[in-house]
Amino acid sequence: MKRWMLYTTVILLLTSVSFLFGFSQHKNRQLNLKGIDVIFNENKVTFLTTSMVNKLLKQSEKNLLNKVKSEINLYELEESVEKDKMIENAEVFFTPNGILKAHITQRVPIARIKNASSIYYLDRQGFAMPLSPNYSARVPLVTGIQGMEMEKEVFELIQILKNDAFYKKQIVGIHRKKNGDYVLNIRVGKHKVLLGRPKSIAKKMKKLKVFYKKEWESETLKNYQLINLKYNHQVICS
Repeated sequence: MKRWMLYTTVILLLTSVSFLFGFSQHKNRQLNLKGIDVIFNENKVTFLTTSMVNKLLKQSEKNLLNKVKSEINLYELEESVEKDKMIENAEVFFTPNGILKAHITQRVPIARIKNASSIYYLDRQGFAMPLSPNYSARVPLVTGIQGMEMEKEVFELIQILKNDAFYKKQIVGIHRKKNGDYVLNIRVGKHKVLLGRPKSIAKKMKKLKVFYKKEWESETLKNYQLINLKYNHQVICS
């Protein structure tokens, strides 16, 4: 008898908890949206502003601020916001008190591409992205390339260069010659660096760094116009 009463009590308790949870969930879904909070990941507000993202959210979901939570499709809202050419990723969710949170990751440019027909950025994922009227990124200017194959080539080259603190500061420009050789424009000094074809880049840049350590303070370095790394095991200055 006592066991039956225990089972009955447990069942009633579980039923009550389930009912209260379901009621709470239903009530929560019927709450009106109270506001929007935009948070930029990586703590950088550059190409986009909070008001611009707010506008994107409201355009994606008409009458957004007048709707109850159950009427808002968060998945579709995320997809719509991510269509913006400055956004890499968006995460949209509700807080328990009815605030719509939008965590935004902006696209990060690693180079500015300039050719005969257009100017645009190449982002950290290797995709083309447009310039922004709000912000100009300080990244190397790349010239002489055209098409996705050359973009891929440049992307792989920059990936190596930007991971080195010295070269990240010193290289301000990259030019691809018609024969496929690459030339680097250096921030300090009047010389340029002929890299040659984009092969064995890490070895070539290591060789250049060793050369710089020996010659950086030298007066003779200032007289060079070109440092040639094209040939294996050689640094030719002219």
